[in-house]
Amino acid sequence: MLTTLLSWALLPLGIVLGLALARRGQGGSDEQRTTTMQGPLESRSAGTGDSETIELQLTLGSLFRKRGELDRAIQLHEAVLARPALSTADSASARLELAQDFLRGGVMDRAESLLQTLVSHGEHLEAALELLLDLHEQGRDWRAAIDTATRLQAVRGRSQAARIAHHHCELAENARHDGDLDKARHQALKALDIDHGCARASLLLASLAEAERDWRTAAKAYVRAIEQDRRYLPEVLTPLKRCHAEAGDQAGYLEFLDDAVADHPDSTAVALARADVMSEQGGDVADFLATRLASIPNWRALLRWIEVDSAGSTAAQPILAAFRQKLQQQPRYACSSCGLKPSVLFWQCPSCKQWATIAPARDDL
Repeated sequence: MLTTLLSWALLPLGIVLGLALARRGQGGSDEQRTTTMQGPLESRSAGTGDSETIELQLTLGSLFRKRGELDRAIQLHEAVLARPALSTADSASARLELAQDFLRGGVMDRAESLLQTLVSHGEHLEAALELLLDLHEQGRDWRAAIDTATRLQAVRGRSQAARIAHHHCELAENARHDGDLDKARHQALKALDIDHGCARASLLLASLAEAERDWRTAAKAYVRAIEQDRRYLPEVLTPLKRCHAEAGDQAGYLEFLDDAVADHPDSTAVALARADVMSEQGGDVADFLATRLASIPNWRALLRWIEVDSAGSTAAQPILAAFRQKLQQQPRYACSSCGLKPSVLFWQCPSCKQWATIAPARDDL
């Protein structure tokens, strides 16, 4: 559908550009006019120099890029740059379009060179910095990304703190992978200092504290992560229970769960965690889950209720098997920006490239 629409959009542009070129050739011989109207559109436009025709070339090249015809887009945009006596503004616009062509085609070095030229000359500065930042993120050059995002923040006049904090978290992840826990902690603390609401930084600090068996510090960091962003509550419950158990503070975990049940009555993860504790203590798990299901029906709580209510019943086994199969088909995570439903947690969505838009998915009936 998109290809069809773009094809129709290209038609009037081609006609207008062809007419513009024909008008420019009216002062020459019949042979010259015939040559002007023949051949590919890209070749016919290469010799013109007026701003109107250049704008049409740039627009046409952009449309070619959007429909995936990168060779034609690059040919058009390079033809503009090759013009003699090209104005500074038109040259900058052509560089910006050509940089996007190369980015789309994965030719990162050519794209970076063009964008750096624009930035150094202060031309299309905000757009060039945004594209350069995307390029650094794709190349996982986090220090360059931090520098570029900081400059973009100054140019745009809007905070890039959340994005920069994730760049520091990426550096922390790299340091942890290399076994340098002190460096990892330093980067995570930097992220938290830049963006006080960065739940990812708190989760990193919690996992680093766990690695050093500092259970109480880890537990505090996990709780802080929930306070920063409640969407990650399901990710925190298991490690939080582990930390309290290792610290010999089961009462602290029970207190946390009681508060969480009151503060997050719509959370299936909290309800199931409380049901597990009730089961260990011999409480009425079936009644507790039935109450939760009556207010917020969901698959996992329903499966747990069936397991409890039909304990020892062989007749219930086919039903339980069917529900477990259904749950396996449910997405574990979802992106709130583009709707991607991955099976693992990504901090930057692989599809829309937004940060912290993927979180545990709901499993409402």
